[in-house]
Amino acid sequence: MAISAAGIIFSSLNNNTLSRLTTDRTVAAIPFACRYRLVDFCLSNLVNANISNIYIVANYSYRSLVEHIGSGKDWDLARREGGITMISPFQTSYASSSPKLFSTHMEALRSMKEYINELKEDYVVLMDADNVVNIDLENVIKTHEQTGAEITFVTAAIPETYTSKTPRMMVSSVADKITDIAMSASYNVKNPELSLNIFVMKTHSLRTIIEEAEAYSLDSLTKLFLANYKSSNYRAYRHDGYVASVSSFLDYYKHSIALAKNPEARDSLLWKKGFPIFTKVHNSAPTVHTATAVVENSVIADECFIEGTVINSVIFRGVHIGKGTVVKDSVLFHGTYVEDNVELNCIVTDKDVHITSGAKLSGNENMPFYVQKKRKI
Repeated sequence: MAISAAGIIFSSLNNNTLSRLTTDRTVAAIPFACRYRLVDFCLSNLVNANISNIYIVANYSYRSLVEHIGSGKDWDLARREGGITMISPFQTSYASSSPKLFSTHMEALRSMKEYINELKEDYVVLMDADNVVNIDLENVIKTHEQTGAEITFVTAAIPETYTSKTPRMMVSSVADKITDIAMSASYNVKNPELSLNIFVMKTHSLRTIIEEAEAYSLDSLTKLFLANYKSSNYRAYRHDGYVASVSSFLDYYKHSIALAKNPEARDSLLWKKGFPIFTKVHNSAPTVHTATAVVENSVIADECFIEGTVINSVIFRGVHIGKGTVVKDSVLFHGTYVEDNVELNCIVTDKDVHITSGAKLSGNENMPFYVQKKRKI
């Protein structure tokens, strides 16, 4: 019997520090892994679980997100019933004389209360766009059902070296029953699992949460979890595959370079059998590698022209790398044009950047250099 569930994706309500990459786009629209956007992983996880009624909560600068998703046909979501519904940032269902942007998950949920009240599905999956995973959500929902959990938190074990730019929700569990939740920006031996901000619950439970928030003027879903976990049956579902928690620009850079260097990570995320990652199809021409091109430990999209050397880098669609140019430990977004005899080290270029012949740009693995969209250097 098919799983009866709906999905809600929060495009940028996680208070992260990705400001360099979100000047012209929302978090969900940030390019990742050479040909994808962060939202592609959320949508693909839901579609692979046969969830076809999906809401995306917009907040700001979401034009590129709308253009990327279009009708949803590339995810098989162009449907008469269900499909993708975009929730606008000023759409409110509770009293407000001056509409304002959503700033928390709870505000967004309260504002889309009418949609949630109309859901016919038994379960709902809440997801943030800044955690990159390829997960079997159907199994998560089945496990949630079997354990009788009120809410199931998808978590991941983190190394002792883990740090985040902002506090994240950390949990500990015994026999998958959550025994403690705390907010922390680094590894804590008491709470060794990171919540990936993927939550599964019954639809009526979500309605109850919203009613409670309205009754007590609660504005934070996290605060509600912190207040209720001791008296509630919250369960953890450990995800053991690839995880990229993108809480800052540095996180984004490090995860991108690590993915380029690690074929096992790419297999776990992008080529997992039975769990494809879908994205907008561009039908681009193949990439050209000339006789002078050298490529090592890198991922390169279609429609590129490579004459120089590319090492440990992520190259998006339509990038030109000239003869004698060396690109190392860098991420070049769509349309970046690099002329001859250029040296790039630890660089992130946004879309349509032009770097002229002879330029030498260098950052550091802990402080990559960022070039703004359409800049010429």
